[in-house]
Amino acid sequence: MRISGPLPRAWAICAKDAAQEARQRIALASVLFFAATALTLVSFAIGPAGFAREERATLHAAVLWILLFFSTATGLPRAFVREEETGTALALRKTAPGITVLAGKTLFNYFLFAAIAAVTVPGLAILVGWEISSPGALAVVLAASGYGLTVVSTFLSALVARAGGKNVLFVLVCFPLLVPLLLAAIAATLAAAGGELAGAPLRVILAYDGAATCAAYLLASAAWEE
Repeated sequence: MRISGPLPRAWAICAKDAAQEARQRIALASVLFFAATALTLVSFAIGPAGFAREERATLHAAVLWILLFFSTATGLPRAFVREEETGTALALRKTAPGITVLAGKTLFNYFLFAAIAAVTVPGLAILVGWEISSPGALAVVLAASGYGLTVVSTFLSALVARAGGKNVLFVLVCFPLLVPLLLAAIAATLAAAGGELAGAPLRVILAYDGAATCAAYLLASAAWEE
């Protein structure tokens, strides 16, 4: 039965990636291994007694987003790179428009980011003694910031999929674009750890998410099909 409509096609692409990942577990294993290794090293370097209490809160928020950024940079670029490596990119281009492919890949990568965060946040809290006063507020920050991180990473994955030195090029292009989001996410995470949902950083994050979504989906066809 032929799948019609942009949303069903996007879900189908997400399901295809999820099934492929379930068989091979390349992206998930690599990012979880990186996250676990980085967490272990960080715990030895900045353990509970390493810094004064007033200094640790900011440090923990910054370290969290450094870990999340580099963990996602390890796995998320494979969204489109995998299609080029396996020779399925041309068939996918013939099957669905760029905006639909981008939506499906973004959805899968968002689930991958959630898995990374589910390991990184509790691990960091346990290993370095990070006290989070409002887990609900932190979940909102992670959900909103993770969406922007996922959209930009997935779009740039489409851009660099056929380039040489994909991984290095991805990080070089991705980091400057994500700096505003990461700074706002660190500020919002710091506030959430202190027990409140900071309005100003969260508005910056939501505005960034909206702008990233519009830019990515307006340029989706050019990035993927040309």
